[in-house]
Amino acid sequence: MSQDIIEKAKGFLTDPAETFKNAKGDDLGEALKYFAILLAINSVLSGLMVMIGLGASAAIPGMGVGVAGGIAAIIGNFIGGIIGLFVCGLIVHIFVALIIGGNGIGQTINAMIYGATPAMLFSWIPFIGILAAIWSLVLYIIGIRELHDTTTGKAAIAVVLPVIILVGLAVMFAVAIAALFIAGGEVTPV
Repeated sequence: MSQDIIEKAKGFLTDPAETFKNAKGDDLGEALKYFAILLAINSVLSGLMVMIGLGASAAIPGMGVGVAGGIAAIIGNFIGGIIGLFVCGLIVHIFVALIIGGNGIGQTINAMIYGATPAMLFSWIPFIGILAAIWSLVLYIIGIRELHDTTTGKAAIAVVLPVIILVGLAVMFAVAIAALFIAGGEVTPV
């Protein structure tokens, strides 16, 4: 791994505001290279955890542990990470555009890429991964603030509001499914 990537990752972990300011001129290709390297490392480490039976996927019935489960986790994690980056980036950018105006979707994607640094480096570790995800959420806010030249409050709203909406929709969906099971699967017309 290049020294530049190591220094950049260290900066996002220890001095994120300054590191985001320095990354403001990064083009999307440079940021995607950074993300792909960290995602590959995360995918391999997550896959190894599945292979030895400690990964999150190992707890899913039918998702066998061992080499096959580990390889599936590596591939799925990498593909899911790339898709997730762009889907989440687009969703957050819609809120950035509505609330802030901003400096374009490229800066939003860069904020998401660089903000994911703690999650990419530590999410494979049981329990520590939760703290890394929370730190990444904080970095998304700092990144949106710095890369879109806005306030912390507006950046927080642009990042947290879609999370609240998506969690709310997921809860409503889960309640609806649970209600169907409780009702015996019968749906009565209204």
